Amino acid sequence: MTTSTPLTVRTELDGTPRPREAVLAWELDRARAALRLLKQRLGDDRMRELLTPDTAASDGDLAGWAHASGGRWRTAVTELTATGIDADGFLTWWQGRLRAGDRTALLAANPEHYLADSTGERVEIIETIGTGPARFFLRFHDDVPIAGPGHEAFPVRIGGTGTLADGTEVLRVMHEFADTPEGLRIRLTVQFPEAAPDLLPTGHQWHFACEFTNWLEAAHAAG
Repeated sequence: MTTSTPLTVRTELDGTPRPREAVLAWELDRARAALRLLKQRLGDDRMRELLTPDTAASDGDLAGWAHASGGRWRTAVTELTATGIDADGFLTWWQGRLRAGDRTALLAANPEHYLADSTGERVEIIETIGTGPARFFLRFHDDVPIAGPGHEAFPVRIGGTGTLADGTEVLRVMHEFADTPEGLRIRLTVQFPEAAPDLLPTGHQWHFACEFTNWLEAAHAAG
């Protein structure tokens, strides 16, 4: 077998050439469908049970980083600009899904959303926030201490704090929204304890980009 020559593959369906990008797009669509089915079949209780070893390990890591940080935080910001939908249209859909406890819509936004239970006063979440699946409880409230220049440009600010089951605060978020002539701007800020590794804030920037883009597409499709 010759391995030094680059591999090329030509795909034809009924004689019609199909580029590699088309095959990858088909794969992504079917991977999403397969993952959605597995999450539906497992349900929340079984998902919690399956991921207990991972969430127990992350509890120790996150609590340790919070303690070592002594109340100091590091910040990462993700910004999205969208056309074809305004802030009110998106927020009506998104907050409606949270209030309804729409498990399907909440989990579909990111492949590493394992559990999202918004039926209580807090949103119970299991998702990957860096090194592996973590379980935390997100409470939205008005006095989240995230500020800085430029916030006045976003008339809608939705802040929240995430805690472990024992109450240890391990993350803070601020979701900001503003209309533009063509659509809206979204600024998503996350804070982790300063002692946390770089993988957490950097990884969560990509996490935000993935989930909010998918939510924007779902909100737009819903009309």
